[in-house]
Amino acid sequence: MKKITRFALLSLVLLWVSINSYAANGLSVKDAQTFLHDSGLDALIDSLAPTMQQQLNLQKLSEANQLQFEEAEAAIIEAIQSVQNPDLAMQYLTTQADADSLKETMRFLSSPLGKRVTAVERESSTPEAQLEMQAYIAEMAKSPPPRERIELINSLTNSLNADKVMLTLMRGIFYSLLDVTQGLSPNASSGLKDALDAEWNRLEPVLTEQFKQFMTMGSHYSYRNLSDGDLKDYIAFLNTNSGQVYWMTGVEIINIYLKAFSSELVTILKRQRV
Repeated sequence: MKKITRFALLSLVLLWVSINSYAANGLSVKDAQTFLHDSGLDALIDSLAPTMQQQLNLQKLSEANQLQFEEAEAAIIEAIQSVQNPDLAMQYLTTQADADSLKETMRFLSSPLGKRVTAVERESSTPEAQLEMQAYIAEMAKSPPPRERIELINSLTNSLNADKVMLTLMRGIFYSLLDVTQGLSPNASSGLKDALDAEWNRLEPVLTEQFKQFMTMGSHYSYRNLSDGDLKDYIAFLNTNSGQVYWMTGVEIINIYLKAFSSELVTILKRQRV
């Protein structure tokens, strides 16, 4: 009896250490909430629903899985609604994220420069700003900024990696068709994969260039009120380890949401078939 008790006690201690070591890799709930807001990832999560609805090929999804168009459309909406909340991001940030690097990021975001950066980034993501951006870019084409400013913006765009985040999102939505088909109609997925691979190999270079150009031009507008010194300091931060973890965290969270969406969509469609 004593041996069993000692073994049980030892197991509990090891379990406690394991849990706390694992949890130590993530942020606290409060820090995670702050990071979601200050980094703008909360806005990115909010934008996932309309993006998925617009970009997912509903026609191919219906054909590959012998679904009624309306049935597939309703299931997509339900699946999106089920994952359209910050819970998945919070779970990742509090259990798996690189807490040390993200805390460095949070310190930057809470600095005077970080606050200026987050303010202009949030402002430029509004619908009104999108219209203003088009006018600004048209005017910039007539009267280009100085070469040093152009080089700074190019460097900033490369360091932000926003184009890679967008490409990750588009690729995830594109291949969610395959993920769902593998869950519903495995026999149809092999031929579909070959077709999707061929189409993505054709699309990827085009999308990469488009996103790069869009992000570069958008950065000229978004950071127009930041000085060259501010941009240099922001670039310096983005090129640190914490800065790299910063944008990679966005990629990880996007992938988590897309996988959850595909899984939920399969569950819903299977339920409808019963």
